[in-house]
Amino acid sequence: MTNLVMISMLFLITLSSVSAWTSYTHTWICERAGLSELDCAAADSPAMQSKYHDISPVNHHCANNATDCNARKIADKYVLINTTEAQGFAAHLYADSLVPVHWYSTDYNTCHKIFEDKVEEKLRNSEDKNYKLLGKNYDFSKWNFSMTCIAKVGKVNETVLLYADNNYMDSVVKYVAEKMGVNSTAQLNTISKEYDLTPILVVAIIFLILALALFFYFGLKNRRTEKKSKNNL
Repeated sequence: MTNLVMISMLFLITLSSVSAWTSYTHTWICERAGLSELDCAAADSPAMQSKYHDISPVNHHCANNATDCNARKIADKYVLINTTEAQGFAAHLYADSLVPVHWYSTDYNTCHKIFEDKVEEKLRNSEDKNYKLLGKNYDFSKWNFSMTCIAKVGKVNETVLLYADNNYMDSVVKYVAEKMGVNSTAQLNTISKEYDLTPILVVAIIFLILALALFFYFGLKNRRTEKKSKNNL
């Protein structure tokens, strides 16, 4: 019994020092879920957590990705409260329930933070990059990231694989939208900007043709001039 209490206390201490998806990622998720009017990062604010104790860090986790984990239970509570503040908390916690590092007890600096910062970096560097060339689409928004961490699973430490990619983040958006009662399909389809490179290619080809034409024209003209000069001699 004493060992069980000690393990529980250590687990809580570990959780109390961590955060969720980064603020950028939470905003990214909510914008694509059709919830841009909400402050979906507010639940990570120490001031808010002091005011509302049930959004403390321990309740941002979803041990073993269970359907009745802390994050989902508290989110289910706030989604029923019809204020923008409460709705923002709910969206935040639903999103947190799908953070892979929130399924385990891991070290913050060597695992948790690295994973979430890397996902933010991937989102910043790859979003809204869909190019069209001669009628064909080239999607450069695809990305993935994986890492292994030591995590406490039950009473033992195990190596776990943490993985995320653009498709997984889309599934997070759809999950949050579904739990919040929003249809995100249209938003997901319109959020990405498309860049048509065909006009640039056409201009480049025309420029190349003109350059070659001028090259041959002046080359031929110079040869005729040189020929006339030799004949005059």
